[in-house]
Amino acid sequence: MKTSGIIRKKRKIIRPSVNLNMKLFLIFLVCLIAAMLTFRHFTFNNPQIEGVEKEQKEKEKVEKILVQLTHSLQEKHIKSDDIVRIAATITPIKDAHPKLRFLVANAKGDVIFHSHNNKIQSENIKYLLKQKFAAESASDQSSNTGYSSFISLISFQGDLGYLVIEGPPSKFTFNPTKYIHQTYIAFGCSVLVFLILFILCMKSITGYIKQIEKGISRIVSKDWTYTIPVKGKNELSLLAENINWMTEQMRQRFETERKVEQAKNELITNLSHDLRTPLTSIIGYLTLVKDKQYKNSEELEQYIHTTYGISFKLKNLLDELFEYTKLSLPDVDMHFQQVDLGGLLYQLVGEYTPIFENRGLDVKVKIPDDGVFISIDIEKIIRVFDNLLSNAEKYSHESGTIEIILDTNEEQAITRISNTTDQIDSEELSHLFDRFYRMDKARSSKIAGSGVGLSIAKRIVELHQGEIWAESEQNKITMYVALPLHRDTNEKEAIYAD
Repeated sequence: MKTSGIIRKKRKIIRPSVNLNMKLFLIFLVCLIAAMLTFRHFTFNNPQIEGVEKEQKEKEKVEKILVQLTHSLQEKHIKSDDIVRIAATITPIKDAHPKLRFLVANAKGDVIFHSHNNKIQSENIKYLLKQKFAAESASDQSSNTGYSSFISLISFQGDLGYLVIEGPPSKFTFNPTKYIHQTYIAFGCSVLVFLILFILCMKSITGYIKQIEKGISRIVSKDWTYTIPVKGKNELSLLAENINWMTEQMRQRFETERKVEQAKNELITNLSHDLRTPLTSIIGYLTLVKDKQYKNSEELEQYIHTTYGISFKLKNLLDELFEYTKLSLPDVDMHFQQVDLGGLLYQLVGEYTPIFENRGLDVKVKIPDDGVFISIDIEKIIRVFDNLLSNAEKYSHESGTIEIILDTNEEQAITRISNTTDQIDSEELSHLFDRFYRMDKARSSKIAGSGVGLSIAKRIVELHQGEIWAESEQNKITMYVALPLHRDTNEKEAIYAD
């Protein structure tokens, strides 16, 4: 029967691949950019801004025409009184832009050409400019009347003149109050977009935090089977993973404590059963002595001797029970050191050789000449092999054979202790290492024993991360003890039995 242990090691901490602070910063940045784009959209789509931009484009267009027409008139070297050539130069542009009005005047200010009335020549440009300026000054100061007249100086052949382009009056009126009001609306919409996007982006994070909070509440309520889902690879997922790990440790500790409590209850039950018989015998003999129910001094001496023997067996039973109780605790104090297992077995077999020879038992030892060094608690391992050798001597047939063999493989040192005995069925073999179990032969005979020795051996081997089991073939039983060859003596581990 093979046994194993559960080893609890220190958990390795894994750093998150995604920083939560960086994720929050990116969310804030995205929401801020979206809010700024919203503000820009509402601002640049403001009718007030659109009107100003439209007038500015029209103004730039007229100024461009003015520059081109001035350059064209000067290149043709036209005289200031050549109205026909002036009209021929301006007419194509006038036809292309019917909303514009063109006027040409000489250096004295007399109008020599007007696009809408070619016969007007007596008008003075100074008078027209005065009228224009008067119209602009009379307009509403809070409104933008746009362009009205654009004037350029022209160099005629031998004279100077003026080119005036008049545009249509502007229908757009700039209202500062309305502009500010619409700016406030744009700002409010951008803030609203920021808040909505931020809440939506943070919903998964806040939802996961609430899920962790609910999980912690369930764990606090001792629901240690609950596991918080691990989502993503950030600080929150690492927190959930650590909480799950802590919950698992608490669950294992709870189960261990429950097993220890169960073991204590079983110990009390079995202890009361196993102690009742010797105590009853002791009380019976002491009652006979107290009531002087003996025939002579020889019978009294026999009663006292028997009572002493039973008391000594009871003490040994209590010692074994106390030792098993100490080994059953969750944290057992272990002192590991490197030992040659072959040399240790030679020493133990040498101590038992006189006992074996006294019963006529043949001892065969097969241990490698090279040292088999393993890390063990010497005192506890001696307790294991002492128990196995003692059992081999107790249950062996007269003139039988006891074999002690030590082998090794890549991972373990395996010790086999065999002896000839009655055939053991598989049912008994499977319970051989149970607490307080004794085979029928032991119960029916006068072989001393408590049924705790092999349980103690099993627990000690498990504390060494090893295995112990028994195999039977006809009238031969073999005990196997497998101990790990490689172990870090500085490693501190808490080991719990299954």
